[in-house]
Amino acid sequence: MSAGVYSRLARKVAAEIFSRGRVPVIVGGSGLYLRALIDGLFEGPEVDGETRANLRKRLRYEGAEKLLEELKRVDPKAAEGLLPQNYKRILRALEVWHGSGTKISELRELKPDTPDFTTIQFGLQVERKELYRRIEKRVDGMIEQGLVDEVKDILRRGFDPALNSLQTVGYREVVSYLQQRMPFEEMVDLVKMNTRRYAKRQMTWFRKDGRIIWIETGGIGPAQVAGEISSMLGKLPGNSQATGR
Repeated sequence: MSAGVYSRLARKVAAEIFSRGRVPVIVGGSGLYLRALIDGLFEGPEVDGETRANLRKRLRYEGAEKLLEELKRVDPKAAEGLLPQNYKRILRALEVWHGSGTKISELRELKPDTPDFTTIQFGLQVERKELYRRIEKRVDGMIEQGLVDEVKDILRRGFDPALNSLQTVGYREVVSYLQQRMPFEEMVDLVKMNTRRYAKRQMTWFRKDGRIIWIETGGIGPAQVAGEISSMLGKLPGNSQATGR
């Protein structure tokens, strides 16, 4: 599910919750998806499947460098700073150009669709050593609960390993293991390492958002954290019984 689709569906759910006099609680770790929901996000026009398929075919046979050269001709502003490794962004820009005849750089200047509600954001700060311990425990649990068999089944059913969904942390490394490009132990260690790196990138993303109220979670459990958040909400101006937006 793209961030734009998530935003539309989540806003519908939020509106239904508001209609019952309740306040939605949004919990998650994907900064892009949360930004799409609470701030709006540029998506660009829908592109037909044939245009998308043709460009992906060209990517396989011509390579990303050729497509980047084309993007520099048709939309040099969108191509600024891009490298062949940024092939997903190159493809998207060319999809918009070939599908609509409009430059994606011009569409990006349009104001995104913002929601009709405001948010109060809380972030949970976990000590790094403890966070990494949790990550390693989580990865071990995923392996024990059948991650490798899950990926085997996905590939057996004919899904392409190059799919975006199979290039995410956890799936990508298991695919490499099943393709005999690394031993099992190395695969597990790599999942842990890449998950730690992902967590670090998440924190970098969220630290840039000055709206987030950070709570140190060291030494306290979920109930205490929830109590602290509830107490903070009760102290905010005009928030004695929040039922509006």
